[in-house]
Amino acid sequence: MAKAEPESVPDGVAAPDGGTGASGSGGPGSALAVLLADVLWRTPVHLPRTLPVRYAPPEAEPPSVLGGVCAGFAARRGVTARRVRWTFVLTVLPVLLYPLFWLVRLAGRPQARGRDQANGLVFLAVIALVSALLSAAGLLLGGLADVATLAVGAALGLPALFIGRSPLLAWRVLLAALCLPPFLVLLRQPRADDGIPPAPYLPTAAFLLLLVLLFLVASQYERRIVYGTGACTAAVLIGTALLSGAAAAATWPVLFSAAALFTGDNVRLRREDIGLPVGGRPTAPQRPPRNPIPVLDGVLDAVWRSPSHRPGGQVRLFHGPRRPVDDKVVAGVCTALSRGSHQLRVLLRAGFVLAVAVGPLLYGALWLLLPRDDEQHWTDDGEPAPTLPRELAAWYALLAVSTVIALGSALQLRYYLQVPVLPALILAAATGLPLALLPRAPLLAWRIMAPGLFVALIAVGMTGPLDPARALWPWPAGALLALPITLYAIAVAYPRRTTVGVGVLTIVADVFAASFVTGTPLQQTLWIAVVGVAVLLFGYNVGSRRSAQLDLQRESALRRQDRARQAVLEERSRIARELHDVVSHHMSMIAIQAEAAPYKHPAIGDEATATFHTIRDAARDALSEMRRVVGLLRQEESEGPIPAPQPSLDRLAELVSGARQAGLDVGLEGAPVDGNLPDAVELSTYRIVQESLSNAGRHAPGSEVSVVVDRAPGRLIVRVVNGPADGGAETPAPADFSSGGHGLVGMRERAAMLGGWLRAGPLADGGFEVHAELPVSRERG
Repeated sequence: MAKAEPESVPDGVAAPDGGTGASGSGGPGSALAVLLADVLWRTPVHLPRTLPVRYAPPEAEPPSVLGGVCAGFAARRGVTARRVRWTFVLTVLPVLLYPLFWLVRLAGRPQARGRDQANGLVFLAVIALVSALLSAAGLLLGGLADVATLAVGAALGLPALFIGRSPLLAWRVLLAALCLPPFLVLLRQPRADDGIPPAPYLPTAAFLLLLVLLFLVASQYERRIVYGTGACTAAVLIGTALLSGAAAAATWPVLFSAAALFTGDNVRLRREDIGLPVGGRPTAPQRPPRNPIPVLDGVLDAVWRSPSHRPGGQVRLFHGPRRPVDDKVVAGVCTALSRGSHQLRVLLRAGFVLAVAVGPLLYGALWLLLPRDDEQHWTDDGEPAPTLPRELAAWYALLAVSTVIALGSALQLRYYLQVPVLPALILAAATGLPLALLPRAPLLAWRIMAPGLFVALIAVGMTGPLDPARALWPWPAGALLALPITLYAIAVAYPRRTTVGVGVLTIVADVFAASFVTGTPLQQTLWIAVVGVAVLLFGYNVGSRRSAQLDLQRESALRRQDRARQAVLEERSRIARELHDVVSHHMSMIAIQAEAAPYKHPAIGDEATATFHTIRDAARDALSEMRRVVGLLRQEESEGPIPAPQPSLDRLAELVSGARQAGLDVGLEGAPVDGNLPDAVELSTYRIVQESLSNAGRHAPGSEVSVVVDRAPGRLIVRVVNGPADGGAETPAPADFSSGGHGLVGMRERAAMLGGWLRAGPLADGGFEVHAELPVSRERG
């Protein structure tokens, strides 16, 4: 959505007193007078406006006339400008609407300068000239062939020049010019027998320019200005129609004007929803928000405000049962749907075989749609997986189905419901082909399909009275098949309010309208409406359940992350407490040696003695601080001091013996390791072996376990391998040889603390291996 940017007040121009039309305390009459003054008289530059954002940076070169709108669309959509230009060139409707887009763009850049301003002036001059010529031609065709007719035509095209400065000013000039054609009609006083038709009171070119100005005013000015503009426009259109003697002709211009104001007001509301102020100057006092009307808001969301693209991205074929990769074609779908049940797999096979006509088609569709076991929803970088060829094939199949539905609808509209050929083809395409948009934009598919179905009902009703058989089914059969699928896709993906709006419009305009347009019995439309409501409720129920499941999955993932983080912190705290004894021993040795050095060597001098005393005091202070830190950690973990001394590799044989008593068949291998290792390495090695044996005892009771502790240049290698669990083995009650740590988390933290690495994972034969290498940074010698 485009952001809004405030319009600045020109230098030297002061805003009028009293703000921008605040009602004040003068009552309704005073508020009405202020409103009329703002709409018809007050300088437009003093009224607040909501302008679209400029997508190009201010220092960049202004875009040319033939590229500016394309560059704006490209910036909003995130695509290249070349692609948008080709879209404009290769399609008819955008090319026809290109001048309107440029008028909207120029009206949103009143402070343009330089080349951009020159391009805008040239473009507005061309629009004014074309509008003046077309308006004058319309008046000339009505029989007004004089200089006054040319002057009125020029006056009707002149307001286009003021669009760049202010759409409200251009609207004022055009509204005054629209009052001139009826006076020309009155001055001409056509006779009834002259054979010349009366001149049109509202030229088509001027009316189209009026619609553009109404849209611009509604999209840039606050709502009270929009109300006043609409009321004045309706009064002028009705008044000029009465003067021209064609009062009924004012109905459609008034309706189209109201539609232009409604569309512009929606655009302004979408700009304001992002939180930016309206304009750049003080506005009227904020009124308390009105209570929303859920159904009306839902209808507006369904028709206009909700994005057409599917929330969460396009539909991907990764959910549900998965087809085995190595299974046969005949059994793959049955294996996936049975979910491991042999009886259900046999029944599914029999069902596909017995359904001679439908079975192969259904089986092929399921083979195409079901994901395989080796397909991933996300790439290794966390991005969504690219579209697979199978998904493209599924979309082409959906396009083929939608084409078949469109062709069937065209045949029914032409030969059964007697609709002319060209309208039948257009309506069939509008009601069938949008089905191909469901994977990416189901709401857009409905926005095309629902109006097409309504117009199809009108076309059927215009063919004349229908016999009871045709009046019973005035809808294209293909549309009735595609519409429930579209409703289900919308109910699953979109919020409740949008779903309600879609349901209301569909039931009222596409179902119940058949009773008034084609004479369909009310009972027929009633049961179809019930089916539509049931589809919407079912889809909304499925969407709500999926949303709840996704929320639970996200919460579960967050809890798992918190537990893993807490386990790492607890293990690090435990390792720090265990290393306290090792570090304390070395610090105590430093303090003792520093204390005894002056006595061992009395002749070292006073300076050396003072140095040793400093070392002694620093070591004692470090021991005191370490005791405080470890004591704090023990208080946080509610643990007391560790009663036993920290183990080393000397007790590894004792650990293996305890594992054998617990029922494990453990073998200790490797070259004998001498004691010239750092205490932290010996402690970590002991804990890694202890935790590995504990895991083997819990997860693979009765299995064979091999422990290898070997010395290599610069590192210590630790491997613990266990075979698969022996389910038939009777094992005695396990002895207490667990480490009390957090499994693999603790082992990895110990290896990382020493600068080593640890790898743990299952083996091909069903066993498990823990392999660690710990660097020996310092040897005692």
